[in-house]
Amino acid sequence: MKHLVLTPALLIAAQHNASSISNLVMTYRLHGLGGDRACRKLIRQLEQLQLLQVQAGEREDRREKSVHITAESRAVLQELYRQLEQLKV
Repeated sequence: MKHLVLTPALLIAAQHNASSISNLVMTYRLHGLGGDRACRKLIRQLEQLQLLQVQAGEREDRREKSVHITAESRAVLQELYRQLEQLKV
């Protein structure tokens, strides 16, 4: 669970998979993960760790890129789920 501190951001990204960077930043801000600059930095950090993938936009405005979760992030979330299942009483 080396990415445990990043799991809230991953979970939010998974719930909003394929949304634009701007929408994900706004969602992160609404969940209290920081300001605009901090949330954009968080997305870059997740991308560098290969937990998120930023792709060219498919919408009308091709400058707006979309964010997708990766197989690695799915594995991190699956590991978190397994750990939580073990804690059930």
